[in-house]
Amino acid sequence: MSKPQTIPALHKAISVMEYVADRGEPVSVKELAYSLNIPPASCYRMVNTLLDHNWLREDPAGGLRIAFGMAHVARSYSALETRLRELEAPLRQLSSALSMSIKITLREGHYAVTALRAEPARPNAITSPIGYRFHLAIGSAAAVLLAQLSDSEIQRILDSAPDESWERQTTQDVWERIRACQKKGSCSDLGLSHPSIYAISIPLPLAETETVALTAVGWPEDLNKDRLTAVTKELKAAVNRFC
Repeated sequence: MSKPQTIPALHKAISVMEYVADRGEPVSVKELAYSLNIPPASCYRMVNTLLDHNWLREDPAGGLRIAFGMAHVARSYSALETRLRELEAPLRQLSSALSMSIKITLREGHYAVTALRAEPARPNAITSPIGYRFHLAIGSAAAVLLAQLSDSEIQRILDSAPDESWERQTTQDVWERIRACQKKGSCSDLGLSHPSIYAISIPLPLAETETVALTAVGWPEDLNKDRLTAVTKELKAAVNRFC
């Protein structure tokens, strides 16, 4: 029950988050509205707001789950943080084997964030600092993260992209990367976001309910026609080992 000098709508939003967390399985908006006595229209708007901030996410099988953005706000990554620590050494080994930079990218709201990286022992390796944020309209790693969402949510995120996201690409380019990931399990950005930077990304199930992007990043010669298939194969083999 709300008290004086508090916000009733915020109490309801918190109850939504607590209900989804306690259920431990996907929850429909209809169930939320009925169980929490929230008018359906208000519940729908509340859920959309929480989706926009990545506090909730839509499960591929339907329904809602707690999303990584909530952990980010709380600064408590728990299982995700543990898995990232476990992957530090394997990531360095993969980077050394491919002689390319390797990174893991997470979704936070409408942005992708570099959570872990490893660089090969070469003086001109491309780096992506941990914590670096970029809009989900940009690059192959972002396309992997978008590929886990519904088309309507993807479009909502793309509509929020800043103008500079479209200086070197179109929305069709982004959708092509997304569809490639959904169909083949991988997608690439070969100089589109930056003419000298080539990247290929694949999904990596990091925890039970969290899929992130595993990406190899290099120069054009690192992902030329002859190497592209081999690098993709190595990334997929690495995911099998990591999981």
